[in-house]
Order: sequence, then structure tokens, then C-alpha cells
Amino acid sequence: MVKAITKETLFMNVMELDFVTKIELEHWMATFEEKVWTKDIMEELSKAGLVRTTAAQVWNKDNHRITRIFEYENEKSYKACQAIIEKKIMPKAKATYNSKIRNNRGIIFYDYRS
Repeated sequence: MVKAITKETLFMNVMELDFVTKIELEHWMATFEEKVWTKDIMEELSKAGLVRTTAAQVWNKDNHRITRIFEYENEKSYKACQAIIEKKIMPKAKATYNSKIRNNRGIIFYDYRS
């Protein structure tokens, strides 16, 4: 259930997850939907205003990194989703995975699509 991205989609978060080993990174890739980012959680986030999220394995750096990108309908949606993530996702993620997390939040000012 992915909503269409429009010019009104302004709020985004780029999360970097760094893992100590390749095995830990691969474990996250194999289990993140089952253990943390479940279908029920994703539906709840969609209802709260999450428009899109993607996960990518970074390959051009000498580390073990995943990048997640989240796009939200608006500021209200972003705040609602952050409350859900803090309450329902972060406790499970911290208990399940050993990663260093960095977030970069921004307002989209340019978006090219072909």
C-alpha cells in the first residue's frame, strides 16, 4: 500500500545503519520485515502519513551500511510516524540488532523524475 508521491511530499528522513560485521548486516537484511518493520507496522505508518520508504545496501564504502529513506505527506504525518517508530519500532530494533544509527532529516526542495 504505497501512496503516490506528489509535489506536496516535503518531509523526509535518511537513516544510516552501520553494522560491525557483514554477517550482522546480512542478518538485518534477512529479518527486518519479519522482526521489526512488520506488515502491520507498515500499514499503521501508511495510515499516519508515510508515503514511501526504501532500504538499500551501501556498496561503495568500506563498511557495512544500510540506508533507509522515509518520505512523509507533511510535517504532521512525519511527527505522527516518529511517535509510532519511537514506541513500536525502536525498542524491537535495539533488542534485535547491534547497529549504529544516524538520521538526517530534511525538507525536499528538488525532486527530478523521468
